Amino acid sequence: MNRVTVVDLGLGNLGSVQKAIVRAGGEPVLATHAEEIARAERVIVPGVAAFGLGMERASALGLRDALRAALARGAPVLGICLGMQILFEEGEEDGIRKGLALLPGRVTRIPDGVQVPHIGWQKLAWTSDSALGQPGRKPLWAYFANSYRCEAPGELTQAIADHSGVPIAAVVGRETLFGVQFHPEKSAKGGEDLLARFLRLPAGARA
Repeated sequence: MNRVTVVDLGLGNLGSVQKAIVRAGGEPVLATHAEEIARAERVIVPGVAAFGLGMERASALGLRDALRAALARGAPVLGICLGMQILFEEGEEDGIRKGLALLPGRVTRIPDGVQVPHIGWQKLAWTSDSALGQPGRKPLWAYFANSYRCEAPGELTQAIADHSGVPIAAVVGRETLFGVQFHPEKSAKGGEDLLARFLRLPAGARA
């Protein structure tokens, strides 16, 4: 079983994420200290909350420097939902708030005129090759629950969902850093398979 460190920000569905990791063939280990994250083999950052609260918890933990240290060793890192959003430079939920700035881009409210929150199943379209993607870029049905979206540069966006004509960056990635706006732990077999592909990525070098 491939070990993965799950960042505990005290927010959201940690139990569901841990169970999904086990189903995908992984061994989840909760981490509440920056040192544990910095030397991890792989890291998952889950979260269900507002951007501002997420960043308050992340800042108190020292998450930015811990993730930078893990990434510098080549450790795969995956942000889920809020965990993806705080990877970006800033978000406008709770006023303009600074993010971890590990990826370029902003987190903005889904435009008026479409359903908010964006809740339910949607089919993803892969826009580029991805270590998390299915062979042949087969479509993936995924479960979303969000009112804000990441405005990511095109070169980072690996899959999108079309929410009533509004594009949602569903999967982003650069080198060993990835984010998914949906909840793979709630996305049945497709989500489990995506987590399994993440868990199979080579572990980071020993600290």
